[in-house]
Amino acid sequence: MQIPQFTELHAKQLSSFLNTQSQAMTLVQSQGYLFGVICSPNPLDVHEWLEQILPNTANDLDEEMLFLFMALYHKISEQVFETGYKLPDTFDAEFCKSWSKGFLVATKAYAEPLLNAPQLDVDFKQALESALSTLSFFALDQLAIAQIAKQNNMTIEALCQYQYESMGDFALGFAELIEVVAINSGLITDESWEE
Repeated sequence: MQIPQFTELHAKQLSSFLNTQSQAMTLVQSQGYLFGVICSPNPLDVHEWLEQILPNTANDLDEEMLFLFMALYHKISEQVFETGYKLPDTFDAEFCKSWSKGFLVATKAYAEPLLNAPQLDVDFKQALESALSTLSFFALDQLAIAQIAKQNNMTIEALCQYQYESMGDFALGFAELIEVVAINSGLITDESWEE
């Protein structure tokens, strides 16, 4: 069976399915999570990332649902590596919060080893820290966001809009940044990256 092109109808089907699973991520969380997984220097296989999205139920998925998840993965991967990853045109607080939470789950596995790599140049480290903090910004609680807005003499709305625009910019180049940082960290070589 060929992986289908991921459509709005598929998004609705997956979203409805995920809402019926007790410990599952939401569709938007899954999108942020898969974005982080796809950009990872150590790609996960299907069952590993499915287990994160659907704890304890990933192995019981019927074929149709499995193919929908694979189609979603393929769509995000295509955006990351070919067409450019795009967030929705307009800022939506709930979308951002869920997306950032999913992204954080995915990057937890590889962000710290990269940031703590002794031979990583300080410029690369700062670039990675900026990208990670921007893309995970909306996972912060409201109080933290309010404090950041106050420190920067901005309204919460203006800060969120600014962060959302920055998120879009960082999302476009995040996979390339991870590749460059991973290679410069010495933890991953050019040869192992290609596998």
